[in-house]
Formats: sequence, structure tokens, C-alpha cells
Amino acid sequence: MTKPRGSRLVAALLAAAAASVALAAAQGQAPPPQRQPVFRGGANFVLVDAYPQRDGKIVEGLKPADFEVLEDGKAQIVDSLEFVRIDPGPVTSERRDPNNTREMLQVAADPHNRVFVVFLDGLHTTVDGSHNIRGPLVSALNRIIAPNDLFGVTTHLQRPRDLVLGRRLETVEAQLTRYWTWGQRQSTLNDPADPAEDSLKRCFEYTPGPRPERWLVDDGAVRRDLYKVLIERRREDRVLTSLGDMLEYLAAIREARTTLLLISDGWLLLKENRALAAEGALIGGALPGIYQGPGGRPTLTPPLEQQADYSQCLNELNRLASLDNERRFRDMLRAANRANVAFYPIAASGLTAFDTTLAEETIPNPRAEPGVTTLGREFDRVRDRVQNLRTLAENTDGIAVVSTNDIAGGLKRVIDDLSAYYLLGYYSTNTKFDGKLRRIEVKVKQPDVRVRARRGYVAPTEAMLSAPVSATPAAPAAASDAVPVDEALGVLARLRPGADLYVHGIAHAGELQIAVELSSRAIELAGWAQGGAVRVEAGGSGATRLTASGTIEPGARGAVIRVPGAGTDGPWQIAVRVTGSGDPLDERFEIRAPASKLLGGALLYRGTPSPRSPLRAVADFQFRRTERAHLEWPILEPLDNRTARLLDRKGLPLPIPVNLTERPGERFATLLADIQLAPLTDGEYVVEIIASRGGVNEHALVPIRVVR
Repeated sequence: MTKPRGSRLVAALLAAAAASVALAAAQGQAPPPQRQPVFRGGANFVLVDAYPQRDGKIVEGLKPADFEVLEDGKAQIVDSLEFVRIDPGPVTSERRDPNNTREMLQVAADPHNRVFVVFLDGLHTTVDGSHNIRGPLVSALNRIIAPNDLFGVTTHLQRPRDLVLGRRLETVEAQLTRYWTWGQRQSTLNDPADPAEDSLKRCFEYTPGPRPERWLVDDGAVRRDLYKVLIERRREDRVLTSLGDMLEYLAAIREARTTLLLISDGWLLLKENRALAAEGALIGGALPGIYQGPGGRPTLTPPLEQQADYSQCLNELNRLASLDNERRFRDMLRAANRANVAFYPIAASGLTAFDTTLAEETIPNPRAEPGVTTLGREFDRVRDRVQNLRTLAENTDGIAVVSTNDIAGGLKRVIDDLSAYYLLGYYSTNTKFDGKLRRIEVKVKQPDVRVRARRGYVAPTEAMLSAPVSATPAAPAAASDAVPVDEALGVLARLRPGADLYVHGIAHAGELQIAVELSSRAIELAGWAQGGAVRVEAGGSGATRLTASGTIEPGARGAVIRVPGAGTDGPWQIAVRVTGSGDPLDERFEIRAPASKLLGGALLYRGTPSPRSPLRAVADFQFRRTERAHLEWPILEPLDNRTARLLDRKGLPLPIPVNLTERPGERFATLLADIQLAPLTDGEYVVEIIASRGGVNEHALVPIRVVR
């Protein structure tokens, strides 16, 4: 099987970087000494990298008294000042990569060493651009990288924690030369690394029903294929998400400035489009019709697999239509300033007049507003891409190399801009350790000097100061960092795969809450499609036997039965019987009293990706990728903090967001977690919740299984 172009480049770059690190380890060279500041007790020492320039050139010979530093508007005293000049880089053979990940992070954390990250935005760079940039980019890196500097190359396909920072350029140069076709913008093919693009084309290339037509939608001055509009939105979403994750990672490993060289033709920053979301109604309205059923017989409804495909596509259509990338872009600018990351965007495709190729069909929109033309649309899209790159650079103190075919000349401006800087330090007059963002402003007491400098930092908290101090920053998750999840996964191992009835329950506030769920097999084969009546009996240590009843609604599969009056003693022996059109189903299990002080046991629910969809109880811990997993924990004591992660079956965190919220109640609040499962492959996972109050931390682990 042929790997996608972008995937081959990522794999090659990772292998090259890993090989260079391994080679350095074999050579056994000692790391360079790290210079550490001396801290005063009870004070917060802040390092600021500053680039004072006059007429585009660094101003040399400045003294501490020449600088004025303001933190949240209050003057600070410059305690230390160092002028750092970067000499032209040595030949590659003289550079030495870090021996291992630990040393790499040590070197990256030292503010005297610069860090450069090259982000190849293949989804928004043409193949001509990826070909044009390879030589100038490697030449610029050779001139920029000083002996102690680090650089890394990444794409939207690579997780931030897999970023490898090194100094040697031979292998990267070879891989960029070999895999120069990584640019995909204006390509007529879908991204082979993203199967969702093929799914969107299958669902939305033609309108559904017995008389399919080409599915076109209004897009300003033109009408375009719906699936192409959705893919365009998905690609912009993927890149912005990847950059946001990278900023979060860089903020965690480094406090000093990081230079991010972004190779991209820019983005449109697409807004929410409600008219686009309304297109999904055509699927629901067109489903009744004549379709080919089992044995070739005609049927009035589409096959189940086609319904499932449409269901997943509808969820993705609604998500993409609701994107507000302008807001996300503003959030990214703020995140870059907090992380002290300067963007240097480079439009590798050079000076362009049209946003789309001449080969792409143009269908004028008869409903377009007066004065809106197809030619004007092209100019506007080119202008917006360029302007967004300029905004990114201006708001993060970088330089944008755009609207020029002289890529090498533009990169020389970047080299000159990064050739020297001042590193100044001060002890903040704000002695509170409150974890809040503090804004920094640096000025020079000389005329006509423009200063680009670190714009802010997040103050430490008391908890951070009291935590044990490590000699190195936290490394990306490795096997040794794995959370023990075997006991949690044991819950899945004990489930009977052929069972028709599953039950799960918790005890909370004198009440038992029992989740009862029919298996999909029972629904399809055993006549339970119309639901059934549920009866629960519970008996505990020295307690009167309790009963409760409820109903599984038709098509719902599951329900939660509440049994009040359970008291505080346990464990409770539970017997469940479901009766209906099929033979009665029985199941027994045990509920133990919670041992935790902050969170009770978890109940699981399933829903569609829409936050407004109804939730159905889950007892088999099994979900489909087209669903949303929803979990609820009773909060026993008010929490100071709570975080959540999704772990793989080895206990390593995954870059899948877990959205946490709290729902107030009369007696107890409830902690809610929601996870969109579409990005996951089939397998077993664990939801980890870390709750804290008054220095007490508790971990809650809940397993889930994802299937097709």
C-alpha cells in the first residue's frame, strides 16, 4: 500500500530526527553547561527576550537603564541584561544533536538557546510551493541555527509531543528534497491521510433519493459542490487545531521565545454558515424512496450501512457548518503571546492572482448579491489569505514573507531579524502566586526605536511552588509516564460478549442508580425492539429489601432506574429482570459503596455529536465512532480543580479533547464529561478524571470500548 505524501514526509522526518538523536547518544558527548538564574525567595523572576530595532536593524550597546519594563502597567527594575549575537551557523558536521529526549528538553528550556519550529501546512500550500521552498528553507536554517540552537520540522499530521528538536540538517534536507510533493492545495484529489474526505464526497457529491443530482450550494459569487465546500472547511479546521495544540505544547516545554516558521499560503478563516447546515435536511427529507434491498428486492428505506454513513456525514456537516475560525484565530493569537511564540509565515507559492486553478469549473451563482463577481471573489480570497498571514506575524512580532516570488530574499529578512537580541530579567513587584496572566510591555528610552518583546507570562501558583522541582522540564508522554489502567480495563474483560442484557450501577446520597441496557443483538434477533418493563430488587447489609421499576422505551435500548432508601451500608446485591415481547431477561450484580471523598461512581450515556441530542443509558461500556460518550460523576465535595484526559490501553494520553462541565443540583452537583469519538479507531480506551480539593487529589478511571 502506498503511503500518503504527507505521511511519508512525516515518517521520514521522524525517522531522520530519531536516528540523529540515537547517533549522538552513541557518541556519548556531554551536554553543554546550562546557565541558570539565581532566584530570590518569595519573588517571581521573569526573563524577557527583546528585539529593539531602528530602521530594521538591532540597536546595540544598550544598558539596563535604557529599558523601561512595565508589568500590568507597573514599572519594574531590570535586574540583569545580556546582549546575544548569533554568529553565522557552523557547517552541519560541527553540530551535535541532543543525546536523548531529556537533554533535548533541557536545551530547549534554556533561554540562551533559541528554538525554531518549521510547520509545513501541506493542506494550504501548492505543490509548486512545496517544490520552491525546499532549497531556500534549508539554506536559511543553515544560516540561522547557532551551535546551541534547536529546530524541528512538523506537519498537521504529527502530534506535538512527537516533535524532535535537533541541530543537524543533512537528513532533513534530504527528506525535503525527496518528498517535495507534500503541498496539496489546489489538488483535485482528496487527502489520502484523511478518510473523512472520501466519506464527505460519497455522502454529498449527489443529492440522495431515487433521482440523484449534483449537489451544489451557493458560495458567494459561485455555486460549488457541497462536498468540496465541506472539505475546504475541514482542512482549515484540522490545521488550526494542530497549530493550537503545538502552541500548548511549546508553552509547556519552554518559557523563552520560540520562532515558528509557518509554510502556508494562508487561510480564509471561514465563519459559521447556517445555510450550509440546512442542506442536511435534504437527507432526512429524501430518505423515503425506492432502494435496492436484500436479494435485490425494492425497499422504501436505504440500507442500514447507507443510513449509518449518512448519519456520520450529517454530524460532520453540522460540525463544519458551525465553525467560527475567525474567533479561533483570535484565540490562537492570544495563545501564541502567552506561549511566547513568534510566527514567521512564508507563502511558498509566491505571488498569485487567482485562488483556484483554471482547471476548476466555475459556476456563476444567479442569486449572488449585486456587484459580486467570480473574478472579484478570486481576488478577495487571495487578499484574505495574505492579510491573515500578515495579521498573524504582526500580532506575534514576526515577519510575513508574502506576495513575493523572491522567497530567498524574504528569508534573508527573517535571518537578519533574528541575528541578535537582548535577554533581560527582572523580579516582579507582584508577589502573588495566583496563576493569572500578566502583561509585559518593553520600551527603550531612545528616539525612533521599535521594540518587539515578550508580551506576557502566566504567574505560578502556590501549588506549583510547593511541588517537587525537577531538574528538567516534563518530557512528552513515554511508556514510563503511563497511568496504570489494567484494573479499569478489567471491567471490559469481564463483560460477556454474547449477553442480551447488561447492567451497571452506582450508590449515591442514599440512592442506587441502575443503568440497564439491552444488547444490539437482543434488539435485532430477540424481539426487544419495542423495549420492555424493568424491575429491580436490591438488598444490602442489614437493610430492608428494596424494589423499583421503570421502562425501556421502544428503540432506546437502555434506561436508568433509581432505587431510593438504600442508606449508607453496602455492598448491595442487585437483581434485574426485563420483561416484554421476548423471553424475560435476568441479570445480577453487586454495587459497592464509593471509597472516594470527592467523586462518586460514574454513569455512562451515549448520544450523537450534537450537544442537544437525547442521552441513552449505557451499561455495556461500548460506543460507536459516530456517537458521543457522555459520563457523569456525583460531586461529593466542592472541587478546587478538575481535569480530564483520554488514555489508550497502555495508559498514555491521547490528543483527543475531553470537555468538562458541572451541572448544579439541589444537594449535589454533577461533573459531566463529553468525548467526540469520531477521531478514534476501534479499540479500548480509558477516561481519566483528576479532581482536587484542599491538597487532596483523586483519580477516577472509566473504560470504554469503541467499535464500528
